[in-house]
Amino acid sequence: MNINRTFSIPVATAVKLKAERNQSRTVTRAVNKYLDEKEEYSPSDLPTRQIMLVLRLREDCPQSIRVLIDDYFDNIVTKP
Repeated sequence: MNINRTFSIPVATAVKLKAERNQSRTVTRAVNKYLDEKEEYSPSDLPTRQIMLVLRLREDCPQSIRVLIDDYFDNIVTKP
């Protein structure tokens, strides 16, 4: 069962939230994550691009993977 509540949030946060398809679900997940200090951090919460950039910077990342990541980001930058 759900209940409607009204809370004051910064305009910038509201603008970001507006881009989400299911705003109620997004807010519920964020609040639950904030309140549940036992929940472990999961890399699956990170955007794919951020994971790729972090992987690229690791010393133990194979050169072949670095080349693929570099190629991926080069193609994003060069596309109009």
